[in-house]
Amino acid sequence: MRRLLSSLALSSLLLASALPALAATLRSGENLKITSPIRDNAYLAGGQVSVDQPVTGDLFIAGGTILVKANVQQDIAVAGGTVFLEGTTNGDLRVAGGNVFIRGRVQGDLIAFGGSVVIGDDAMVQGDVIVAGGDITVGGTVKGDFLARSENIVLNGILKGNADLQGGNITIAGSIDGSSILVGKNITLGPSAKLMQHVRYWLPKTKQALSGPQLRGGATYDPTLLRISPDTVKRGAAAGAFAALAGISIFLVLSAALTILLLLLGTKSFFPETARALLKRPWMNLLYGFLYFAAVPVAALLFFITVIGAPIGLLITVMYVFAIVFAKPLTALVLAEAISVSSKKNWGKVMIFFVAVLLYLALKLVCLIPIVGWIVALLAVFCVFGALVTTKWAKWQKIR
Repeated sequence: MRRLLSSLALSSLLLASALPALAATLRSGENLKITSPIRDNAYLAGGQVSVDQPVTGDLFIAGGTILVKANVQQDIAVAGGTVFLEGTTNGDLRVAGGNVFIRGRVQGDLIAFGGSVVIGDDAMVQGDVIVAGGDITVGGTVKGDFLARSENIVLNGILKGNADLQGGNITIAGSIDGSSILVGKNITLGPSAKLMQHVRYWLPKTKQALSGPQLRGGATYDPTLLRISPDTVKRGAAAGAFAALAGISIFLVLSAALTILLLLLGTKSFFPETARALLKRPWMNLLYGFLYFAAVPVAALLFFITVIGAPIGLLITVMYVFAIVFAKPLTALVLAEAISVSSKKNWGKVMIFFVAVLLYLALKLVCLIPIVGWIVALLAVFCVFGALVTTKWAKWQKIR
């Protein structure tokens, strides 16, 4: 297993040399910072991701905290816990996160989902906007049409197109140049609000009718518009929670895909050999895998007890943590190789990669099934890790 860890470290170097031949830049890391321009599409994943230099192609990011300060020539797709977008994109922007802050310029359309979404005072969107979340605050200027669904909507900016705002509490202190649809439990028009064209609205019957000098084109109560039921009021918060969950899920999938790609590029025959070992003795590998996960923590603890053995204990612990974190991507990759070997298809690396990613997604879905799903996924991991141990032991025997 120590040689396996070394081969994984080497994989990063091999990937760096192989990337110029690919049509994209793939980078990952706990703290990832882009400090030089990227002249193609970029796929980034990490705990903290910062893009400080321009990207010529599309930009895809998944991470915990994401900051994009540079300009992007094409589209941006981002999913994360907290997302800050301060640069300019010449294409569309699609973002999902727990908290989303948009402070730059979007030349295309904007689609945003989050627990809270803030379009800053300096932001400008040339195209249409679709936004949903628990809380939505809009400053700046939107030149296209605007659609929002949220528990709380605050409009301080300028909407040049038509607006469709539906939620729990709607507060307007900015201006809407086009026609408007307002549906809310509470609708408040500030003194500086300007609704230049006709407004169709719905409010509970217990509320006062919408009126005032802010309504330059008049207003009509429309009972056919969607009424706010308790479920509808909570829709924005649910959308925010879903967006945060989607961000985490996309981050995990991209991280797994990058891990699988690194392993494929950094090895030549190890995983096909592991697949053959898995197919040859699956039940024995299941036992070896179980013993590996059961015995390694005990071995690490025994080494830590002695001062001299502490470094070895630390190495074993690192290897064990690696195994836990990357268990599903490794399992998916070996299973993909096993399918290729058993079917005698002799798939290339590209096909292996895509099948492995699909198998990783399948494992994640299986784990959603209580007890039975957990057992199935655990057995698969045990079998694969037993085959990994067997293959590494065989190689070590040959070079000893």
